Amino acid sequence: LKQLSNLIREKVIDELDHKNLNVDVDFMLGKMASCEILVMEIWKILQPEVARISKNGKLYSLKLYETPRNFVEYFGE
Repeated sequence: LKQLSNLIREKVIDELDHKNLNVDVDFMLGKMASCEILVMEIWKILQPEVARISKNGKLYSLKLYETPRNFVEYFGE
């Protein structure tokens, strides 16, 4: 879990925190900045990394909250 936490911080949080998604985030360039698109792009980043660090575990889903009533849950491709 420590490796997963570090991975999320490095690959997702540090890349997105206080950034303009349309300008400052490489993996969002040319894409509409919506929760649905963002969670799919995050999946593309995390899924292979999780497979690399875990022999038996896998990424099951991601849930991205914009507000308590506005969120998206993604189960991969």
